[in-house]
Amino acid sequence: MNKSIISFDDAPEAERFFYGGNAGAKEAIIYDNAVWMIKYPKTTRDLVKPQISYTTSPLSEYLGTKIYESLGLPVHEVLLGVRKNKVVVACKDFTQSDVAPVKAKTLIPFHDLKNRFMANDLDEYSGTGSETFLDEVLATIEGEKNLKKVGGVLERFWDMFVVDAFIDNNDRNNGNWGLLEDNTTGKIELTPIYDNGNAFFNKKSLKQMQSRLENESWMQEDAYKSPTCVYKYRGLDSDSYKIHPFEFIRKGDNDDCTRAVSRFLKRLDMDKIRTLIHNIPKSTGSLSVMPHIQKEFYLELLKIRLEQLKLGVD
Repeated sequence: MNKSIISFDDAPEAERFFYGGNAGAKEAIIYDNAVWMIKYPKTTRDLVKPQISYTTSPLSEYLGTKIYESLGLPVHEVLLGVRKNKVVVACKDFTQSDVAPVKAKTLIPFHDLKNRFMANDLDEYSGTGSETFLDEVLATIEGEKNLKKVGGVLERFWDMFVVDAFIDNNDRNNGNWGLLEDNTTGKIELTPIYDNGNAFFNKKSLKQMQSRLENESWMQEDAYKSPTCVYKYRGLDSDSYKIHPFEFIRKGDNDDCTRAVSRFLKRLDMDKIRTLIHNIPKSTGSLSVMPHIQKEFYLELLKIRLEQLKLGVD
């Protein structure tokens, strides 16, 4: 096995740690005296004419998180590995104690904070914590008392908006970011950035990637023209419209977003990202990890998106 890929096959399961979400099977293990969540690739058998048997979401989680980390933003710790003959990502559980694998902090998703905040004005808001109307999300950030106590939440939101556009993580929903509360002291803080498994087209086949690399207009479509994010404009007659992040950024209508683009460009080191991608092995044993075509496709996407982000501050 490639030395940069860790075998988790001998790691025992961790009791009393359970994980939700719909991106694939998850389990808790004990590794290096700590609790880690193993995220498995999700089967594509329910998709129409799938090109691959399983998504590459564990690789996307690993790579997306490492790109966030390269920008100096706080992230959960991730390791790339193999378990049960699948390429997996291990994510260190940030709710556990620093000295023992037991729950020490409680995750409070933004979803729950938004739910409670909107109860203050039932006629004004949609009435659901899951709804991702941008105006409601920003109102919650500005007005929810716990978010106001922590500070820096608006900056974190727009940093995630920009980086998620760069890696095409189109599922930054209200359930995968929020606050952590210390179970002993009651202190609250922002969570590290986590749940990046929807980045980098995790359902595309190598054949599809190759065909796009050979067609400039298709690459532009994949890079910035077609992607949407989870956030929406409120439309007329109860309709809503998903935001195209690069179009939103180019318009420059939101100063906080524009400042986040400027921060991103100052922090970005493409040499680090190229090295990160090149250092991921092509395979481990009989399992494919990140073949050359996949690396080339991802790097070309990032190159095109970077040029588009630069337009957002011109």
